[in-house]
Amino acid sequence: MYAYLLRQSPVTGYRVAAGIGKPVANTYKAINSLAEKGAIVVDEGQSRLCRAVPPAELMARRERDFKGRQKRALDALSSLPGAPADDRVYQMRSPEQVYERCRSLLADAEQAVLVDAFPLPLEELRIDLRDAAARGVKVYAKVYRQDVVDGVTVIVDPDGKGVLGRWPGQWLNMVVDGAEFVHALLAEDGQSVHQAVWSGSAYLAWVYHSAFWSELALAEVIRRTDAQVPSTEINTWLRELKSQMQSELPGYRTLLERFGRSRRFRSTDDTDTARATGDQRNG
Repeated sequence: MYAYLLRQSPVTGYRVAAGIGKPVANTYKAINSLAEKGAIVVDEGQSRLCRAVPPAELMARRERDFKGRQKRALDALSSLPGAPADDRVYQMRSPEQVYERCRSLLADAEQAVLVDAFPLPLEELRIDLRDAAARGVKVYAKVYRQDVVDGVTVIVDPDGKGVLGRWPGQWLNMVVDGAEFVHALLAEDGQSVHQAVWSGSAYLAWVYHSAFWSELALAEVIRRTDAQVPSTEINTWLRELKSQMQSELPGYRTLLERFGRSRRFRSTDDTDTARATGDQRNG
């Protein structure tokens, strides 16, 4: 009906019914529905002529309405209590699912992101990595050919060309705040998934975070050593990286909150303090 009115406006409801071959009563119901949705306007005179709203105007209005409903739905869903901790590992079946999960994690990142990406996934997430860095998140990216991402510390694998040649696909590995991670191996053209997983396991994410920053450090040490950078500069860089990557990130805090030490596993300092206090009391 809307398409008919685009070609024939303005016309009466009766003529619309004749033109589209529908019963008059049903046509008038449809006209009222389209008017309520803002797709058409109806002359309030005796003839009640109908005219279609221009498509660009209609689409703009529908888009605003959709965004409004989307925001209300998001606000309502966000107010619900959070789900309990989930240590499961979930499979992802499509590249779109992988990238949307990564974008969501990057948007929520608070302190540190480590990413290990082949060229296609890196390009797909370039803007999201840049935006995270612009918010003050420390973003480190291990890549396999020379590249620059604004605000991101890029570390080029010394054997990047060889790795790209040996691997049957495009990998994308990322850990955010030591709290969640994505591992994905995509097809060579990036159009399908060989295997991809996501998990919010505090333990698994922190183990991967710890291993990942060590791998980043090793790649950069090899590069700087090959470039004959003085060892004092390398040591300084390593200490800075260690202080940033081993700080109390959200994932580590979650790990301690969920699996904190019991009294019988107190640190040596705590035990010594307790012993000294006891000695003073006994004295």
